[in-house]
Amino acid sequence: MSVRSYRNKPDKWLIDIRLGRKNRYYEVFEGTYEEAVIYEQELKKHLSQKDTKATKTISDIAFEYLDYVRIHQSEKTYKGKHRMLINHIIPFFGNFTFDLISPKLIDAYKAKRLKEMKDKGINGYRELNLELLCLSNLNKFAFERGYTDNLLKSIQKLPYKRKLPQPLDIETALKFMNAAKEEPFYYALFLCLYHAGMRKNEVFNLRWSDLFFEYNLIKVAKAKGNKERFVPMSSHLKQSLLTLKSLRTTANPLVFPSPVTGKPLTDVRKAIRRIAKRAGIERHIHPHQLRHTFATHLLEQGIDIRAIQALLGHEQITTTQIYTKVALPVLQKAIQTLEAICGDHVVTDVVTNSEEGLKINEPCRIRTCDPLIKSQLLYQLS
Repeated sequence: MSVRSYRNKPDKWLIDIRLGRKNRYYEVFEGTYEEAVIYEQELKKHLSQKDTKATKTISDIAFEYLDYVRIHQSEKTYKGKHRMLINHIIPFFGNFTFDLISPKLIDAYKAKRLKEMKDKGINGYRELNLELLCLSNLNKFAFERGYTDNLLKSIQKLPYKRKLPQPLDIETALKFMNAAKEEPFYYALFLCLYHAGMRKNEVFNLRWSDLFFEYNLIKVAKAKGNKERFVPMSSHLKQSLLTLKSLRTTANPLVFPSPVTGKPLTDVRKAIRRIAKRAGIERHIHPHQLRHTFATHLLEQGIDIRAIQALLGHEQITTTQIYTKVALPVLQKAIQTLEAICGDHVVTDVVTNSEEGLKINEPCRIRTCDPLIKSQLLYQLS
């Protein structure tokens, strides 16, 4: 048997492959027996091709890739990819070269990770899709540097439906912000989320040098994807920041430094719970929810979605369009309001003829691109 236990260790397997009459290839594989069998099958294919090109293992490439990510991508992205690579991808794929990666092996990884997350009682489809994306990006990095000829064309993701944002209604948002006024530090911080639509980490890393009070602008320098943007200050936000600046007793370039370390904040959940309790709000509130609320309230007030996209810093309009589903009840109410205003003035006879109306089974020619008109014509002619 070409795959057998190695020194009676439960997670180590000796792979023994015969190469012709005299030569043999040995390798110790660490993992489950099923994974070792898959690896042995792929290794046989690879050895039979007699490919003499020197290749690096995925473990070797991963650390070089992390150095690249640290320089070219955000700190949050680096931390996420570091966690996925070190905790999951390298332990499974680390001893492989990309030339040995096959759909069957990737399916084995999916099954292993889903079982691990199921045992923890969580639905890991989104997390697993992020890991597969990380693996795909690592493969592209290796291909571009000549470490492999195998460019994985497409790694099939698991079906995952993104949850709709759960914004606060206007009344709840105002109650929360009014209660926050007792704490100028957090009042200004939460206004950056609710009045400027900034991300949590963007606010945590905000510097006084990023504030242009004379132009009522905030430069978001630590934005997602290392792309900076400018967002306007509302009058309330501007005043809260000026008040905070006047109260500051120690010099610190950060607008919202940690009171303990002086470095950027990492969490504000305790402050949110404290302020929500003061406001009499029982529902759970998280920082990103205020950003969701910012976008939803703007959309409900009829602001163009392209403007909201720019304010939020979304690269794709499809990311912003998710708020149209959240704001749909308010938008529908706006249409009903218009309908009530129009009253009897709404045109109900969609199709008319100057002489005699449409006759069934007789041809007609009406030039229109309106799908509503077309559908009524088809209905009358059917």
